[in-house]
Amino acid sequence: MADRHRGTTDAAFLLALCLAVFFHASSAWAEDARPMRGVALVIGESRYEHLTALPNPANDARAVDRLLGELGFDVTSVTDGDKAKLDRSLQRFAEDAAGADVALLYYSGHGIEAGGENYLVPVSAAPSSLADAGKNLVALSGLLAELKAKVPVAIVLLDACRTNPFPAGASITTASGPAPVAAAGLGVTRGAVPLADTPDAPQSLGEVIGFAAEPGHAALDGDAGGNSPYAAALLKHLAAGGFAFGDVMTMVAEEVYVQTGGRQRPWTNASLRRLLYFGLTPEQATGDDAEIRGEHRKLLLTIATTPADTRRIVEAAANSGAVPLGTLYGLLGALGKDVPGDPRELDRLLRGQTEHLKAIIAERQALTSTDVDIVRLSNLAEKALADGAVTTAIKFQQQAKMRVAQLSKTVDKAEADIKARRIEFAEVYSRSGDTYFLAFQQMKAADDYGKAFEQVRRYDTGLAWHYKLAQANAIRAFGTFRGDNKALQAAMRTFGEAAKLLPQDRMTPQMVMTQNDYGLALYMYGTRQSGSASLEQAVAIFSSIVSSGIRQTDPSLWTEAQSNLGTALVLLGTRKSGPEQYQQAALAFAAARQAITRQDQPLKWALARKGEADAIAWIGLRGNNPDQLREAVDAYQDALTTLTRDLDPLSWAATQDALGSALWAIGDRLDGSEMLQRAVDAYNAALTENTRERVPLLWATEQSNLGNALSSLGQRETGTATLERAADAYHNALEEWTREREPFSWATAHNNLARNLVLTGERTGNAATVEAGLASYREALKEWTRQTAPLQWASLQGGVGAALLILGRDKADAGILRDAQDAMQQAWTFYQKAGYPRYDGFFRDRMAEIDKAMTALK
Repeated sequence: MADRHRGTTDAAFLLALCLAVFFHASSAWAEDARPMRGVALVIGESRYEHLTALPNPANDARAVDRLLGELGFDVTSVTDGDKAKLDRSLQRFAEDAAGADVALLYYSGHGIEAGGENYLVPVSAAPSSLADAGKNLVALSGLLAELKAKVPVAIVLLDACRTNPFPAGASITTASGPAPVAAAGLGVTRGAVPLADTPDAPQSLGEVIGFAAEPGHAALDGDAGGNSPYAAALLKHLAAGGFAFGDVMTMVAEEVYVQTGGRQRPWTNASLRRLLYFGLTPEQATGDDAEIRGEHRKLLLTIATTPADTRRIVEAAANSGAVPLGTLYGLLGALGKDVPGDPRELDRLLRGQTEHLKAIIAERQALTSTDVDIVRLSNLAEKALADGAVTTAIKFQQQAKMRVAQLSKTVDKAEADIKARRIEFAEVYSRSGDTYFLAFQQMKAADDYGKAFEQVRRYDTGLAWHYKLAQANAIRAFGTFRGDNKALQAAMRTFGEAAKLLPQDRMTPQMVMTQNDYGLALYMYGTRQSGSASLEQAVAIFSSIVSSGIRQTDPSLWTEAQSNLGTALVLLGTRKSGPEQYQQAALAFAAARQAITRQDQPLKWALARKGEADAIAWIGLRGNNPDQLREAVDAYQDALTTLTRDLDPLSWAATQDALGSALWAIGDRLDGSEMLQRAVDAYNAALTENTRERVPLLWATEQSNLGNALSSLGQRETGTATLERAADAYHNALEEWTREREPFSWATAHNNLARNLVLTGERTGNAATVEAGLASYREALKEWTRQTAPLQWASLQGGVGAALLILGRDKADAGILRDAQDAMQQAWTFYQKAGYPRYDGFFRDRMAEIDKAMTALK
């Protein structure tokens, strides 16, 4: 069917075209905005006779037809047209375009790309239609050329990027021969590049080609009975007043991106030579909905400028928590200048907010209230938050709180429902706190949770505990995020207040939750202290939860406590000399892992498995036990079968790095090269995610680790190629590990580089390379002094002595040999006094070599 209608006359002020002319010192408008005439053809192809039917194009066409009519276009609509009907409609459309200022074609239905040409597929098409594509399909480039010749501005919007409806491997027959049909999506249309003007054509101001998905990618059709994501976004933003058309198309693209959770992103090819504005038909410019819409549109334009690496982090956080992508971008925008530069910190923050948002979505029910204004404002706040309009959501929550403040003055007069009203008021404060928390304004959130607590403390002990716990966790989050130890101490006091609201004679789930969160605050505080008292207290709390019997009541709380116990024990182990903490941590992580399934909770399972592997690796390193290191390697590899790069990129890279360190520790203790080569491969895998651009200091760590593995590998080879690769890796690390930025790591890299250069110089007989290594040792000695790092200082003295021995022997220089003897003796004496007798044989042999070299000179 086809129909035609003219837009309403009050929309004559519908389109404006503006030309900006810029001079060196001033600017002027070449012409004022003026009304323009627009014609449109809207096509929706749903009921395909021989191909897969599409439920939504007809709906899309009707909705777009209505919108364009309201904007003042002369609209012709075609639904389920065969090839002949489409040809007639397109021909009339091209004729109508003559004399118009803007011609707009919207097409929703099947479309394919083959041989560099995009084709629209009529409902009459069949698989056999490909044998003569020119006869049975509609080529897009010819239509574009014809429109360009007749109208100043041509706009083509193609919601036709769905998967190829023809059999797999099909091709079309063209004048130049067969061309394969792309599996999905459309390609860059030949007509999308600026077309040459013809002598009798109107002055061309450009063209816009909009695709529902990126070239070569499929677009989604949407839920049956509704609209496609692309059509829905056009309907939402095409009438946006005050935005240039290019910005409108950007908003459309990002709307589709967030509504599809990143699965679809439209693409636009525009070559407009003047600014084109739509949306001058009245769109409500004031009011609550307009405020939400305005902030949402600004957010979409901001999303368009978000770097690809940040997009990946936001998408991963949203997908892992199954929360709206747009809301998470809104929360990111709320951070403003406080967005962490380290992707790992940003990922941690967003995942924390994702968990909080997911809990809010799961728990929140419609607010039961007798006050119309509170219901209205709360619903508006919820709508704003869903659109990522965080600032507007906070504003509505503020208004709701003002209404509460008004009502609170008279609530005592209504004794019959005072408890219900106080609970209602508390819920308003709580929701406001939730919004502040998601916007990373944790202390404002804590203040609102505290006010919610005050509203119900006399009426509902359970709710009072709930709000007090939320207040404590908000303060803890602030202390963690801001590095504020006083806030962590305040959080611990608040957790204590929450615990006092619960029965003291048994370990209820509520008490377990309170104690667990208190333990997390202690753990974070302990990470920042030189002593181990806070960590030991955290371990005691998690241990008490594990042994409390809560597993029978709430297995998920028990599992969480086991993982937290393992994490605290591993850190505590680094502060202790024995392996006991690592052994206990391994058991805790194993218990947590066994309590959940790999299939139901893959990320939690994999992280528990990695934690178990970390503990085992530390046991092997401390005990110099290759068998336990091999066990850790097996555990890391087991974790990586579930912890894929797509599931969590940063955790995957961290696991690859840990695997590399375990493999290197094994390979460095054994003959052969297999383990060392596997370590090199693991470090290189981690470097694909931990790039210098994203995480420069972590990249430097990976380079240093890679250098260690390559250096050990090079020692087992006869040439110097691998040793030279190791030196390159150490040099790379030193580009980011400067003495001012990372003094200890800087000295570490110089020490490792020096050892590598001395070995290379000795192997090649190149004294200059040995001297370069000696210079690098002396650089490290600037930071590793006997007072600040005595063990490292002694190791450096031994390295200096070995380098001087090589130089003194090669140059037959007694003075250099005496310096070698002095450095070696200082190192040996230190190790003897420090209680390391196992090094006596090494130093005795080196001193004998020096004595022999000096005797040969006499």
